[in-house]
Amino acid sequence: MMIFIFVSLTSLIVTLILMSLSLVISKKSNNMREKMIPFECGFNFFNFARMPFSMQFFLIAIIFIVFDVEIILIVPLIPSIFKVNLIKWTTTSLTFLVILILGILLEWKEKTFEWKK
Repeated sequence: MMIFIFVSLTSLIVTLILMSLSLVISKKSNNMREKMIPFECGFNFFNFARMPFSMQFFLIAIIFIVFDVEIILIVPLIPSIFKVNLIKWTTTSLTFLVILILGILLEWKEKTFEWKK
């Protein structure tokens, strides 16, 4: 019990020391304002750096990420067909595919894939 208390107090003290040290070292001053602006080869920047992008680009990026996750989840199903029970494998893969198909149908119903002009 004493070892647990000693270890927890030691980790708490080390954590507090590191946090306070990082706060002291990383204080930003006003003369660092020049370093915070975007650098474009010596020219003044033309546009605001935080300009919003189109919603279509965002939707395509999200669909791409979902597609990547689907591939990551489907690929291990192929070699595992010979190592597990066939009924469990079939129910797992069919459940996963039904969820994916329902998601695509929902996106199609909400017209996510159509470009709004």
